[in-house]
Amino acid sequence: MDDLDAEMRTQWGRLFLLVGVGMAAAFQIGKAPPALPLLRTELGLTLFLAGWVLSAFNIIGAIAAPLAGAVSDWQGHRRLILIGLGTMAVSSLVGSFSQSPSLLLETRFFEGLGYVFIIVAAPGLIIKVVNHQDMRVAFGIWGSFMPAGGAMMMILAPILMTGFGWRGMWRINAGLLFAFMIWLAWATRNLTGLNSQDKFSSQKLLKDILVTLKTPGPVLLALCFGSYGFQLLTVMGFLPTLLHEEVGLDQGLASVLTAIALAVSALGNLLGGCLLQRGVKRWLLIAVPSMTMGICAFGIFSGGIGLLFRYMAAVVFMGIGGILPTAVIHGAIVHAPSKELVSTSNGILMQGAQTGLLAGPPIVAAAVSLRGDWQIAPWVLFAVSLLAVGLSLGVRFLEKRRTV
Repeated sequence: MDDLDAEMRTQWGRLFLLVGVGMAAAFQIGKAPPALPLLRTELGLTLFLAGWVLSAFNIIGAIAAPLAGAVSDWQGHRRLILIGLGTMAVSSLVGSFSQSPSLLLETRFFEGLGYVFIIVAAPGLIIKVVNHQDMRVAFGIWGSFMPAGGAMMMILAPILMTGFGWRGMWRINAGLLFAFMIWLAWATRNLTGLNSQDKFSSQKLLKDILVTLKTPGPVLLALCFGSYGFQLLTVMGFLPTLLHEEVGLDQGLASVLTAIALAVSALGNLLGGCLLQRGVKRWLLIAVPSMTMGICAFGIFSGGIGLLFRYMAAVVFMGIGGILPTAVIHGAIVHAPSKELVSTSNGILMQGAQTGLLAGPPIVAAAVSLRGDWQIAPWVLFAVSLLAVGLSLGVRFLEKRRTV
């Protein structure tokens, strides 16, 4: 950061607006798990297809997040966020008219495209409105958008579906996304043109992506983020079904309890920002949450365990696990090849996260279907958590070398 950036006062209003945009985007993740029982009944979804309703949202991120990040660095972060909001809004609206699994899955794919545009571009805009000294805390706040938004929608979903059905809930989300698009366009109108270049150059976009991929930091952090996403969406997506089918809770209560557990993750995000600010090593903020999530998976999915213990395991899983995203997302700035490639670096991270989110529910659902019960699920999640711990040691090596 140059002196001008360091002296700039943090524009907290714009930061919290961006967090609001992120939360509205995360609503589209949170609306699906509570609706799965209705979707399975109305559209005839199998458990495997239900897993894809959760994961189709993440396909485009698993494929093209680095490209989206490079486009954001070229075209401008603000513009890509606005396009993302519009894409999500139209997709949610069209999806509400689904009469078959195919259209629903297709619109979830395009919702995911808009989501990727938003989450890869927002950090690039955040560093334009936040003072360097406030950056770690700001990214702790930003990192809370997904659990806060996802949890809020999971709590509201049973109420919305009671009054409007799942189709009405999809349409209400479309209207909210359009509203945020208009609000952001007005509130950031004088930021138009930041980081945008006049000429399109496919060679430059490709070069930016390759330069970032050759930088070990973003790649290691992306793999860590992928392991987190794999575990998070598996638990978030299937916990309402598990509590309903295994414990016998009402579907609405199961959804609300899952949402409360997910909301604790937002506290973990904020704690992660505070710990970074106090100088706790990034690799520890990856390794400890990863191992904690892997251990808690046994309490969540293993049979013969009481509701209270199972639910507390889910709360700890979400809360301690929430430390990891802040450490990783802030690392995109630290490990980017240059200040101009922050969004490209963030795109690599998001590709890792989206790949994990994409792979988790279908893989675990397939394993559970083959086994015939949930007992295999914690072993899959624990193996993924051990992988993340190993990757965190690579991050430790890189950051230790940077300080030498």
